[in-house]
Amino acid sequence: MDTVDAAVELAATLRPLPLEYPDTVSDVAALLAGDPRNRDQVRAVVQVVIGDALTDPFWETTANRWRSNLPHWVRPPLVGATVRRLAAAGVLVATGRYARSTDAKGGNGNKLQPIYALNLDPVRRPDPAAVLEAAVS
Repeated sequence: MDTVDAAVELAATLRPLPLEYPDTVSDVAALLAGDPRNRDQVRAVVQVVIGDALTDPFWETTANRWRSNLPHWVRPPLVGATVRRLAAAGVLVATGRYARSTDAKGGNGNKLQPIYALNLDPVRRPDPAAVLEAAVS
């Protein structure tokens, strides 16, 4: 399983964080990202977001950089839901910095959007030798 597939699986199965939002936004994001019918769209978003972050020397990304690389068939609600799930899983970590959105088409032009740092630790599979050694010790 490659990194993108592992991140898709994590986004699809992770439960909402209880303190994330007091309303249903997290639950809706979890349902959208976890619905098997949306798997291809979630995978496309994950692939574009991770691919963009890996091109940055600090592994940072923002929607301004990757928005235009999304396939035309990805529905906009799936983009937000997938990014939200990646953040809940710790794959995307908010840096505390923001950029002004260039998304005039989606009605978000000039609004602040978070800059995320990529963290691949949640999707890395443990080294089998290390697991075996720890079990024997």
